[in-house]
Amino acid sequence: MHRILGAEEIERRRAYLSAAAASDVIIDVWPLDDGPPAVESNADAAQVVPELLRAVPKWIAESYEAVIIGCFSDPGIAAVRDLTEIPVIGPGRSAMHLAAQFGERFSVLSSDPTPKGLIARLRSLGLAELFVSERMVGCSVFDLVRRPDEAFNGILAAARGCVDDGADILVMGCMGMGFMPQLTERLQDRIGVPVVNSVLAGLKIAEAAVGLRLRPAKISGGNR
Repeated sequence: MHRILGAEEIERRRAYLSAAAASDVIIDVWPLDDGPPAVESNADAAQVVPELLRAVPKWIAESYEAVIIGCFSDPGIAAVRDLTEIPVIGPGRSAMHLAAQFGERFSVLSSDPTPKGLIARLRSLGLAELFVSERMVGCSVFDLVRRPDEAFNGILAAARGCVDDGADILVMGCMGMGFMPQLTERLQDRIGVPVVNSVLAGLKIAEAAVGLRLRPAKISGGNR
């Protein structure tokens, strides 16, 4: 979660998530104590990881049933999972796996600038063959937060470009986009294909993990 958005924006995001969550779910939104103001490069993502690791004891002390990392890049998720049994959800991978469930070829809409390396990440998730394109929307993370109305035309143009590329479903590749009011619905109405909101994808996967009592696997690397 961006640490300099301010109390009003943090409360707006908490309310947005609460409205989308099941009626028995209580949502908290915690900004990190330190780190970059936004994740717009791999260097930014690397700086977030120590702050997430320092936050794990707080999550355990507060008895959270699930935690969603507030960034599409899912920084530090493997390292964090080493430290806790709490389901820790990456909204980026959640959104892209959902896109793979409901479409045959997907594209990602990304803020500009954005961390490089999406193709390598998709290969690690087993989704590279379904990926069509990544298009930048011409707005930074803070443009999306502070000037959402001005940002819409750039997002719409990028979304139409993705459809022209051959995508039949799109993924919002930035949490700032996911928190823009009514953006998912407006895009779907204009471009005629489904759009996966990464914020809501992370939330619903977290709810499913709690409901199914899923925990991170501790054994990897095949048979031993």
